Amino acid sequence: MIRSDLPLVKLAELPGGPEPLVLCATARLATGLRRAHGELQAARGAATWQALQSSTPAMWLDHLTSAALLRGEIPPAGVSGTFLSRAQERSLWEQAIAKEAGAAAELFDRDGMALAAMEAASLQRTWRIEVPEALHTEEYRAFSRWRESVGEACRAGSWRTADDVMAWRIETVERGIGGLPARIGIAGFIAPDPLVSRLLVVLEARGVELFRLDFGRGETAPASGAECLDAATECVAAAQWARDRLTRDAAAGMGSAPATRVRIAVADLPARRRLLESALEECLHPDAVGAGWAALERDYAFASGSPLAAEPLVDVALRLLQLLVHPRRVAQAEVGALLCGAGWSADVDEADARARVEAALRESLPPETSLERLVRAVLRQAEALPAARLAAHLGALLEAVRAAPRRQLPSAWGRTFGGLIEALGWPGQRSLLAGERAACDELRAALGDLLALDGILGRVDGGEALRQVQRQCRDQAFAAVRRTPPRVEICGLTDALADPVDGLWVMGLVEGAWPPAPRPNPLLPAELQRRAGIPAARADSLAAEAQSLQASWRESAGEVVFSWTLREGERPLRPSPLLAEIPRREWPGVAAIIHDDDALERLDDAKAPAVGAGEYLRGGTALLAAQAVCPAWAFYRYRLGAAVLPASTYGLDARARGSLLHAALEEFWRGRSLADLTHMEQGARAAEIRRVVTHALAGFDREAVEPLPPRLRQLEGERLQALLAVWLDVEAQRAPFRVVACEEKHKLDIEGLPVRVVIDRVDELEDGRLVVIDYKSGRNVSTDSWAESRIGEPQLPIYAALAFPDRAVAAVALARVTRDEPAFLGVAESDGLLPEVKALDAQRKRYAEDEFPDWQALRRLWAERITELAREVRDGTAAVVFKDEKLIEYCEVLPLLRVAERRQQHEAEDNPPVPLSGKGGDDVWSPSAPEGTPP
Repeated sequence: MIRSDLPLVKLAELPGGPEPLVLCATARLATGLRRAHGELQAARGAATWQALQSSTPAMWLDHLTSAALLRGEIPPAGVSGTFLSRAQERSLWEQAIAKEAGAAAELFDRDGMALAAMEAASLQRTWRIEVPEALHTEEYRAFSRWRESVGEACRAGSWRTADDVMAWRIETVERGIGGLPARIGIAGFIAPDPLVSRLLVVLEARGVELFRLDFGRGETAPASGAECLDAATECVAAAQWARDRLTRDAAAGMGSAPATRVRIAVADLPARRRLLESALEECLHPDAVGAGWAALERDYAFASGSPLAAEPLVDVALRLLQLLVHPRRVAQAEVGALLCGAGWSADVDEADARARVEAALRESLPPETSLERLVRAVLRQAEALPAARLAAHLGALLEAVRAAPRRQLPSAWGRTFGGLIEALGWPGQRSLLAGERAACDELRAALGDLLALDGILGRVDGGEALRQVQRQCRDQAFAAVRRTPPRVEICGLTDALADPVDGLWVMGLVEGAWPPAPRPNPLLPAELQRRAGIPAARADSLAAEAQSLQASWRESAGEVVFSWTLREGERPLRPSPLLAEIPRREWPGVAAIIHDDDALERLDDAKAPAVGAGEYLRGGTALLAAQAVCPAWAFYRYRLGAAVLPASTYGLDARARGSLLHAALEEFWRGRSLADLTHMEQGARAAEIRRVVTHALAGFDREAVEPLPPRLRQLEGERLQALLAVWLDVEAQRAPFRVVACEEKHKLDIEGLPVRVVIDRVDELEDGRLVVIDYKSGRNVSTDSWAESRIGEPQLPIYAALAFPDRAVAAVALARVTRDEPAFLGVAESDGLLPEVKALDAQRKRYAEDEFPDWQALRRLWAERITELAREVRDGTAAVVFKDEKLIEYCEVLPLLRVAERRQQHEAEDNPPVPLSGKGGDDVWSPSAPEGTPP
């Protein structure tokens, strides 16, 4: 903390020019003071003026000693060694940590440990902490070894760390270099800093006049408190306050005075950044929706910018480089993001083709694969799509992987990385915005900065070089250059103390966050840190600093609001005890941004457009099945084509296994009869099973991107052989039949709807009647809906009622082909046709006699009900109507049905869902269907 006995000088009293100099606690404060001083000069009518000289102590000392070197006041011999940058110093610590950890280094957070070690070394030197042997912990002993290793490297390379350089620069001032101003002001220093204190002692000894700078508004602003429900509410409240403050001052008329400026300071800015940005966008730019507004310079800006790595085009480049340095382990999700995103290759001309390629890769590749396998898969898909440039760029990437050396200097890797991303068409086809161009330039500069690590790291592999680039991009704050200063500034609490503003909102001030909890360095004994007076290790120091900051905030703004939240998730929160004396105010509209209901247009979404002439309908029998369960499901999924993209899996998923089973059974039964099966000896049957399974696997390999791995192929073959052996024992119990069709395709016209169906198998009995079979490889199969007014599993009823109008059908059945419970499930005209499948007359609990008096009536009623479903589809019936919510549990478009939201709406209105009477006595309900909507 700066001495309070220094004289206090107001900012308005300072002239411009080289003197006096103002040393500031942060670079942001230095910039803000220059701006505030300029506004004061302009308000006095000055046409021109010299800018205030303000800087941080480190920046000023750098400038001062550099000038002294140029003037010859410091002989070259007096500058011993090379000054290390922060990135170089951290790399030295990482090397020391990795050297000790050995092969286990990859298991540690080397970045975090290196930062903690750098901080510990700085604290120990700055605060002169001596650790007696009795207090040597395991952590401190490890830190001591790392410190010794770094010291040896610095001595061998004649390198000097940042602390060494700072101490040397203060010593040069003490030894009498020139260029010192006569007066130096001090601004913004709240916490004690031994190095700054040492510098001030040296400056006073050199005859420099010191003073404290008062950069406040000259009065203490009244403060008020805002209590908000949660973080989202708090962000909306702050955004509304900023909007209202700007609007009010604009309406009042500011004359020739500078435009109103407000500041929002956030205790946990990284966590709340997206929430706050969304709220500010809605409040300050509600009409800026769509890509056309991307170039608009917003009225708000984040003071510290955002990590360079978070810039979209930089992120794309880093993802592409990840493929280069780790070609053997490529995450399918990462590749999918690259294919669906912009910023490389033909991202405009081939956007649709790339999206289709990505969807296909989900089904053909496992979650993690190799780059070579990925490129083969993409090239195979690209052959049928207009994606020639994508194929060429991925081919170039694969060639770059093969040509890249195993190890080289970081600077060489920088050139390799830069050349590769350019060769891959980065940053894309479209014209870039100014901010995007600046971000791309910063990445190119970061690749060039790898040169500084050549002497530190030596020859490294591509993974280590990329890790250094990624870390630099994460650490480097990026903010696009603005044409005009923002009217709303957003910053963290450490940057809240800056130049005066008209209003200040400080948010997130809950107990535990304000004042912040002590955070002693984990590598040094905490008790020694507290004794030394390190503020971050002492709760009383942090509380005193927080109180001083609160007082300074109130002096730097015309209006101050402190806010806090009542909960975080389910955890209750309390306001900071430092806000106990702050009066609370009611802030209207903090729960949400209220829209005028009169401006909303209400649409009836229960009715979709009727099927147009020539409209292509997807789904086949699945379309009618979804229509039976919930008409909206059928509309969204099959008429609009909405679907959940498949998830990649290791090995074979359930769909692939089902396809293999179908192929094996088709190959076995084609042209065969029951007699052929029963006359087979056990050895011959086993050999035939092996043959058809091999045939199915070979067909799968022909269609796949690449053959199945040998071990997986063997396991799947054994599984299929065992499954077929069990199932054929069930088939052997049947009445005589011969197979007349396998995987037979039919085109049906149902109420004008073209429905394409594929019938798994059709058997013919000795009397000429047909048995229609559909294979199911899962356990959860049911025929219960066949007796209901809306047939939720209409596949076999469609076959029985409509696919064979001129043939007698004796039975329809689902073949549940599983090892533990294999069985036929269905209904037959008479008993004995299929094992465990009873005749219609024996199933009267399910098939009521008044509805289904005989077999022909069953087929006729099925036809009528399926036709009614087709008529609903044709007419556009698309209401959210269903019998039981369990029936839509696995609906692919469940979020579009908005069931939970509709239920909440009715609960809020105290209006429970109204039952609608369905055909056949079923009760179905819809939270949204209007009166008269077909159930």
